[in-house]
Amino acid sequence: MATSGIQRFHSLVGGEVNMPAELPPQAEPATLTPILDEHAQSAENPFDGLPSVQEVVEQSRAPEQQANGERPKTPEGTDTRFTPQSLPSPAPPLSDADAHSQTPMGDLAPRGFSFSPLLPVTRFCYKFVSTQWSQPLATAFFDANKIYNRSWDVYYIWSDHYHTGRPTTFVPEHQLQALIDEINQAFPEAHISLTEQLREDGLVVNLDSLPDELRPLSLGRTSSREQYDLLISTIPYPSQPTGTMPDERSLQAFKDMIDTMVELGKAKSKAKKKANQQVAVQRRQEMSKQVSRVQRYLGLLPKKANELLSGMTNLAISPLDLNSPAPHAFEQDVIIIAVDVEAYERSPKTITEVGVATLDTRDLHGEPPGANGDSWFKHIRGRHFRVEEYKNLRNHEFVEGCPDRFRQEFGTSEFVPNDDLPSVLTSCFHQPFSKRDATHTDSAAEDKRTIVLLGHDINQDITYLHSIGFSVLNRSNLAEVLDTATMFKSYTRDNNATSLGKVLYHFDIDGWNLHNAGNDAVYTMQAMLAIAVKAAAEKGSEEAEKRVGETEKRTADAVELAKQKVEDEAEGWSLHGDEEDGYGATPLTEEEELESKQNVAKKPVFGPQRPGLYTMGGVPLDV
Repeated sequence: MATSGIQRFHSLVGGEVNMPAELPPQAEPATLTPILDEHAQSAENPFDGLPSVQEVVEQSRAPEQQANGERPKTPEGTDTRFTPQSLPSPAPPLSDADAHSQTPMGDLAPRGFSFSPLLPVTRFCYKFVSTQWSQPLATAFFDANKIYNRSWDVYYIWSDHYHTGRPTTFVPEHQLQALIDEINQAFPEAHISLTEQLREDGLVVNLDSLPDELRPLSLGRTSSREQYDLLISTIPYPSQPTGTMPDERSLQAFKDMIDTMVELGKAKSKAKKKANQQVAVQRRQEMSKQVSRVQRYLGLLPKKANELLSGMTNLAISPLDLNSPAPHAFEQDVIIIAVDVEAYERSPKTITEVGVATLDTRDLHGEPPGANGDSWFKHIRGRHFRVEEYKNLRNHEFVEGCPDRFRQEFGTSEFVPNDDLPSVLTSCFHQPFSKRDATHTDSAAEDKRTIVLLGHDINQDITYLHSIGFSVLNRSNLAEVLDTATMFKSYTRDNNATSLGKVLYHFDIDGWNLHNAGNDAVYTMQAMLAIAVKAAAEKGSEEAEKRVGETEKRTADAVELAKQKVEDEAEGWSLHGDEEDGYGATPLTEEEELESKQNVAKKPVFGPQRPGLYTMGGVPLDV
């Protein structure tokens, strides 16, 4: 007969007597009233004792607000320059409107952008920042993989056309610039910037000229070192080239670029450093020549001055009298045209504004320039073009745009369809050259004037103009391109780039509503006049001597800092008589020799006592 389940259980526990006592039945409550505390039961509403929804939300946010609001106090005596003032949290991922985020993995990098090699970017604070700022910036932004803990759109090149040991990765220039902006916000006195030297060294490159078979491919977006390493591991090994081979010139340019990227990730060799110094000297000479040429265009410098020795020749020329007309002939009677372009911050290919400012040097004949050239400002013709299709777009994240604030004394904003913008800009480079209340002259009969193009850090503006189909450099009457950023470096004898706003501030020029393309174009022209006039007026003055003295002081400070570093590193390595390679070492005195033996005798011995050593004749051996 089969046993039931309960019988088998009784058998396992040793009989029914070992079963636990049965609990008495409990009566179910008559109602389902919630059990509340004494205070809640005494209230009319049973939920009055519970916290509100708003209180729950505030309590949940309290730890985060406390973490964000409380900062460790700066220890007494700490140099606040090296303490971040407003260290930002890791940058949030960019919106889907960003053109890079829409590039599928494996697709060609979009054109119209500049890129920076990622490896040098991750070492930016050590390779491209002065020694005093390297460690503070590293601690705040780079060390412990912090540099990877932000949104990077990564592209790579690994081609069998020029094989390298590993892929070369790039990130968009504007993402590097966003990092630099955050650094300057946290450390305002560091004054970090993408200088022309860094661009020439290869930290920023434009890859648009490369054929498709050599251009970088999209790898994806990363926000951590783990994600980056994972993406790198997915890159396929370069296969044998297929299809059309690039021409020899393109291939050589490609190889040179890759070599530059690899070299930039390493410590600079002595030969490279010396070559860069020579290039820097030539570049500074070119900066001085720009100022001299502008002064000739404006009649502030004689036409026969020797350009190569302009720095020395000009010292013999008497300072400019600001209350008298320009004393020399206006070389070539040029038309100077300044341009400025504003693009939408989330899609740099989208041009929203173009500013044009024109100065006809013929209008300046017989009129004194005034302090900083401000008496000539009224002859500047300002134009502000807004693209009709993008009039609702406004920059506000990286810079505060003001497209609707073109200064009334400069002119009136003009709305232009995007397709018509190139032809409208072309008209500004022909008669009547934006002159108010004038009619356009027939191109066959117009007086062909020499044009000088001007901008502040103008290379980016030229790239923008080319992207909309306006080839600003493709003009037979274009004499040269000038840059007020370069001219200001020459004037101040400072290699660091300076923003247009700071240049205006230096010359006490009111710079209202910057980042409006029309205003910026006019301000750029005013800055050019101020630099040229001020430099001519200060020749041989105490102000010019002061700038020379500041340069010499910076040089002396750098030499002293290098000398101190060498002495610090050498400290402790010298010995008595080391100039004789050790042969002249001072012998120990009797007291020092006795003390040395006593110290040896006191030296503790660990482990079991070792057996003595004897000669073959049984005599103890003294070792």
